[in-house]
Amino acid sequence: MVNEQTKVSRDSNSTTDTPALWIALAGAATLFVELTVIRYVPGQVRVLGYFTNFVLLAAFLGFGLGMMVHRRWASSIWLSWSAPLAFYGVVGVTALGQIYQVLPSADEFLFLEYRSRGVQIPLYPFLTISFLILAISFMPLGHVVGRTLQGDRPLWRYGLNLIGSLIGIGVFSALSSFSPAPWVWMLIAAGFTFVGLRQAPRSWIAAGAVFGCFAAFTAWQSTTDAIWSPYQKITVGPLRVHDEKGVVQEWWLPTLTEQERGELKELTVEEGFTIRVNDDSYQTPVDLSDSALAKNPGLGLLRQQYDLPFKLSQNVGEVLVLGAGAGNDVAGALRNGATRVDAVEIDPEIRALGNQHPEHPYQDPRVTVHLNDARIFLAGAQKKYDMVVFGLIDSHVLLSHRSNVRLDSFVFTEEAFRLARGHLKPGGLLVVSHAVGTDWFQDRMRATLAAAFGKPPVMLTMPQAIGISYVAGDSIRAGDPVPADTLTLRDDWPFVYLRAPSVPKDYLIVMALIAVASTVGVRLAGRRGGNGFNSHFFALGAAFMLLETRGLGVLAVNLGSTWSVNAAVFAGVLVMALLSTVLVAKAGESRQEKLSRIAFPSLAVMLIVSFFVPVAEFTSLSSLGRVVTSICLVSVPLFCGGVIFAVSLNRAGDADRAMASNLLGAMAGGLVEYFSMMTGFRNLLVLAAAFYFVARLARNRDSGVSTGELSPESSAIAGTADGASLATSS
Repeated sequence: MVNEQTKVSRDSNSTTDTPALWIALAGAATLFVELTVIRYVPGQVRVLGYFTNFVLLAAFLGFGLGMMVHRRWASSIWLSWSAPLAFYGVVGVTALGQIYQVLPSADEFLFLEYRSRGVQIPLYPFLTISFLILAISFMPLGHVVGRTLQGDRPLWRYGLNLIGSLIGIGVFSALSSFSPAPWVWMLIAAGFTFVGLRQAPRSWIAAGAVFGCFAAFTAWQSTTDAIWSPYQKITVGPLRVHDEKGVVQEWWLPTLTEQERGELKELTVEEGFTIRVNDDSYQTPVDLSDSALAKNPGLGLLRQQYDLPFKLSQNVGEVLVLGAGAGNDVAGALRNGATRVDAVEIDPEIRALGNQHPEHPYQDPRVTVHLNDARIFLAGAQKKYDMVVFGLIDSHVLLSHRSNVRLDSFVFTEEAFRLARGHLKPGGLLVVSHAVGTDWFQDRMRATLAAAFGKPPVMLTMPQAIGISYVAGDSIRAGDPVPADTLTLRDDWPFVYLRAPSVPKDYLIVMALIAVASTVGVRLAGRRGGNGFNSHFFALGAAFMLLETRGLGVLAVNLGSTWSVNAAVFAGVLVMALLSTVLVAKAGESRQEKLSRIAFPSLAVMLIVSFFVPVAEFTSLSSLGRVVTSICLVSVPLFCGGVIFAVSLNRAGDADRAMASNLLGAMAGGLVEYFSMMTGFRNLLVLAAAFYFVARLARNRDSGVSTGELSPESSAIAGTADGASLATSS
């Protein structure tokens, strides 16, 4: 190791003297660009929104390979200089991807396309090509980070990288609060890629500026009609009505005859319009008043759909609408005599479009709007209502790109329905509407409501209706019996659109493609003799990713899934990593080993506690109690994992190699996380424990030193850090 480090330090491209500012900037750039691409690409290439973690896994692979390439070819500094070009490649290829119509496989997914695409491409080749392009595009920034992490004082470098990452997520969160246009995101992200142009010739800097401007221009040109909320891409389109078929959604158009298309009437914006999310028809704010129906009788079916649940109530009175969207359910409640309506909507831009609703329900003084997560509103509210209405909450938008649950996953569980039942007045009704109408889904929804209410709900269906409504309550009769073997949705298994506990075929094939691409990439990028890969740090990365995924589920149930909560969660993960790094940096050589010996059993205890603690019981606590218990349950295991990583990093004395293997391990953890579809989220803790056990076994072999004995380089580092903080060790 000494000879190799000496050789690298003599190389003209050595980065052992990288200024602290550039180390932090590299961390900020990687996180901001990663989050920007994760947000932008699935919104533009709609099919990728169905494959959770897809862009994130490509980013991890690209970052890891970039670090490994830096290690193998020390003179490949040009790869860092190509960071702006690679970023433009993502934006440009994404724009081109909009001309393709991706053909779905057998029956795993339903891709509702309303536009006619010029070129058709099979699903699996498209996903393979997309993954490879994304991974290659992230390699330059991985190369930049590898250069900044190479050298002595690995904990100091790693700590600065974490500080930079916190800056990156801070900038991203600040932008999210303003919902700027995509070209703004692209311009800032392109600016961050300039961190790779340090020491670059002027020609490369000029080219980087050109490609950065191209990225912003391409994003602007391809999204001129879009609104970008903190969650999704939103566009507005026309609403069409047929006198007999009613409202015709955009994906129905290809099924109509020429005569039927000729009979369609396109409404004015003042009469109604369509809201699309990620190029999928999502909501239809429309005037369903008596005067509007006299003018457009084809709207009668939609009016009945929204009015019928209220007709079943003896007293509409006070109503809670969850997933209020642009206001159709709220307008229905007002039309049927509601005296007060609390409307809960998570997306601020969808809520803003509600101001354009033809019936103006949000301007009615009887309505109070709450921008919040539906589940958390239920947990914190004290009021009781005559009716609790779940709107057509049907989303494939992710709760987080580090987890395969969706925004609506924890809204339809048995625990959520029990919370809603607790907010009903005597004789009150709960109404749940959903657009999916397959037999197995109907049975799933009825079984879950039956578990919460003690009897099956009444199911309301109407011809040509957009959704199906399920009505439950103590005062209403029981619906048809539910098949005994029907699976219910629980917080531990909230996969609304998964027919049975299993990993769908499409996911398995995609996982295999990703695994093959990753294995080939590591073989090509790794150093000869296998010294570019560290199985200890690989296992730590996989375990930490699984801990983070489980933690996100816990926090989503108890704190919500709003964008601000997610940003705080990610920042909290980085803070835990930073605090553990500071603690290890301040410890001396002997104390570091003691920390490691304490961290492993402490982590094991916390994993056992987390496994057996019923997370849903936290909802009975106060808001402060839910925050404190949830954070403790999530942050303590992450802190222990951070201590283990920091001690190992200091022993290795090789930050870039360790981080490369750690990122590849995180990618493996992201793949393993898909098995939660089969086992549930709680069992991810068992898998995390298994990876930590593997990491413990591999620790001595891969660190190159025996337990309790540090290499000469690491001993010097530990001595420097002894008694000093991370900042003063510079």
